[in-house]
Amino acid sequence: MKKEKKRINCICVLTLSVCIALLCAGCGVPKAKGFTETAMGEIEALEYETALETLASASEEGENPALIARGRGIANLGLARYEEACADFLEALSYSDWQVDDLDYDVNYYLAEAYEKMKNYDEAVNTYTDILNLKGKEVTALYRRGCDYLVLDKHDLAAADFDKALNLDPDNYDLRIEVAGRLSEAGYEEEGRSYLEQFLIEKEKKLSKFDKGRIYFYMEDYENAKIYFEDARDDDDQNTILFLGKTYEMLGDYNYATSTYQNYLTRHPESAVIYNQLGLSRIKSGDYAGAREAFSAARNLGNTGLDQMLGYNEIVANEYMGDFESAKALMEEYLRKYPDDQDALRENIFLSTR
Repeated sequence: MKKEKKRINCICVLTLSVCIALLCAGCGVPKAKGFTETAMGEIEALEYETALETLASASEEGENPALIARGRGIANLGLARYEEACADFLEALSYSDWQVDDLDYDVNYYLAEAYEKMKNYDEAVNTYTDILNLKGKEVTALYRRGCDYLVLDKHDLAAADFDKALNLDPDNYDLRIEVAGRLSEAGYEEEGRSYLEQFLIEKEKKLSKFDKGRIYFYMEDYENAKIYFEDARDDDDQNTILFLGKTYEMLGDYNYATSTYQNYLTRHPESAVIYNQLGLSRIKSGDYAGAREAFSAARNLGNTGLDQMLGYNEIVANEYMGDFESAKALMEEYLRKYPDDQDALRENIFLSTR
């Protein structure tokens, strides 16, 4: 073992982020009972603080300590308490015996995600490597490790992991698109585009109009993307509307993008995702008051899983408006909830000079 860290290689540990699951990530994880089961329901409802209280009761009742620690880790992850989450996941792993099971894999995925949130990409890579040492065909671990290698500027290692993942799951459209997007974000636009061009040629007849639109979107061919998204348009489908609006944003037509989001929200006012994108679109068009209104409306929906992002975006909108007093008040509230957010801490230094 490395210190007290018990990863799964020491038996003798994803959205698509392509998606590390947020709840019950691994099939076969032992079913929680009693207070622990109640807490997992609260976590699913994004009631993280309540879940932590319930898990304390589970501990008092002597319920499964590994599942309790896992639950605490997921709740702390949701609360952006990443160091606490890592400690919880490591505790959960400490209860493992010599036989690796689904719970060990599940917890290691969460542990790696916590390291990523802390921007400790070296430890995230190590954790995925531990998983792959025992399960070499774990597509999610290969993809996520590849993403972390990119952040660490280890392109060749990232490309090798991406290729392995895609060869293991050749018909996974989302994975192909995610890989291309990650490469483009890291500055390898041509390489990312080549993944998509090849995929479009190979799978053209099997792809839906929406998937073709996404591929063209990530190839930065926004005119063709617009054609396919309009053809696949479903005014009640969040993903279609999101991509359609973003395509019009990339084409510089913020008015049409904004109206697309607003029309969706008249029918689905509970969509924090669309409210957030509406706010981002308004910032790009210079409508800072409208952006602030959109972010605030989304935050008022309550627990949506986007609270941290929305809180930060609302602060930025206030800054653009020149309303530094409101921005400072919101930042104070934000840092009480997310004290480890380094970007916010740097932004707070800027605000302190206004």
